[in-house]
Amino acid sequence: MKTRRMRVVLPFLVLLALVGGTLVVHAVEQPDLGDPAYLSPVSSADIGSSSLAAMLAQRGVEVDRRTSTEAVLAALDGTPATVFVPAPSYAYLSTLTSSTSVPPGTRLVLVAPDGDILEARGWPGSVRRTRWAAAATDPACAGPVAGAEGRAAVLRRQYATESGTLCYDGGVLRFDRDGYDVTLAGAADPFRNDRIGEHDNAALAVGLLSQDPRVIWLDLHERERPPPEPTFTPEPEFSAEPDPSADNYFPDENGEPGDPGQPGEPGRPIPNEGSDPSGSSGSSGQGESLQDSALAQAFPAPFWATVLLVLLVAIAFAVAAARRLGTPVTEPLPSRVPAHETMLGHGRLYARARARGQSLEILRDAARHRITEHLGLPADATAERIAASAGMPAEYVRAVLEGDPPESDEDLVTAARFLRDLEHDITRSPFEGETP
Repeated sequence: MKTRRMRVVLPFLVLLALVGGTLVVHAVEQPDLGDPAYLSPVSSADIGSSSLAAMLAQRGVEVDRRTSTEAVLAALDGTPATVFVPAPSYAYLSTLTSSTSVPPGTRLVLVAPDGDILEARGWPGSVRRTRWAAAATDPACAGPVAGAEGRAAVLRRQYATESGTLCYDGGVLRFDRDGYDVTLAGAADPFRNDRIGEHDNAALAVGLLSQDPRVIWLDLHERERPPPEPTFTPEPEFSAEPDPSADNYFPDENGEPGDPGQPGEPGRPIPNEGSDPSGSSGSSGQGESLQDSALAQAFPAPFWATVLLVLLVAIAFAVAAARRLGTPVTEPLPSRVPAHETMLGHGRLYARARARGQSLEILRDAARHRITEHLGLPADATAERIAASAGMPAEYVRAVLEGDPPESDEDLVTAARFLRDLEHDITRSPFEGETP
């Protein structure tokens, strides 16, 4: 039974190991947005962008590196420029894209923003699909948004829109919003040091960032917190003489206005329900959502989809295998079958299942029954008692009747032969003229 179970489970384990290993390797190979080298203009690592910054400098474009959205807004200072955001999921875009903070004519270039960002900003676009890796496609559009005439590996997130301009089969999306220009690049490959030399990636990256004489580069590698909103809570004012027309006015037992002191007593104001005497509102912040948890962000979405698929396959297999619960039981045959055919059929079933141990136990039980009946012993007699009655060594009888299960077909045949010889030596009748 253990061998049969392993034959069924082993293919699923191998498949799970291959899929899981592939996903883990793919996740490890993906650049980490929290890595300080990721698309940084001062990093020469493979995932850095020092090569792109050097190309921009050769074209006379000033690269102004900033590390926060507040610093970016300060650097704009009312002068339009190109703002490059390599990690839009870390930036606080609500302030960066505000029409009151960004001067008209500003160009905003974002690298692979997801659908949640587009929806939160109310931008005219959506993510149609996300590829396993970036694909190289032709521009298939005209204008400076393409930035290159050849193929570029920018199609990883494919965008869709109803009012913007799509290039590279949806790998680049451009639209105007509140007086500024927004360009979405679906992959980071054209901006990386190790990929900028492939295809026409360099021309695309330089074309997207060289339309203004200055690029403000948001080199951000941790999630920004939204700025605190100013709160103002006016202090309650109490007059020396309570106003009888007020809702919180209560006279004392003599009908005279009470002394406004401790709340809850006659003539004293009663605070609003749910308020805290210490001044706090009593509301608690919402906990971290499942999508923002560290476990959910440790692996990409296809990994969890694959795990769910494997679980569904395992459940389906368990349901299919559960149509017969428990061990096999003896059932009457629906029709009479010759004993020889029944024996051969059972033998083929045991051989197909490789149930060598069960087959040998059946032979041993039958031989033990015939031997004990011949010797006049009970059916549950031990091997030592059988050996003593038959005058044979106890070790030999025990090895034949209670030995280890066979590991191969040859071991099964050998054990069956020893069992036959033992039964023959005990139960055979003496020849004529031979002393029993």
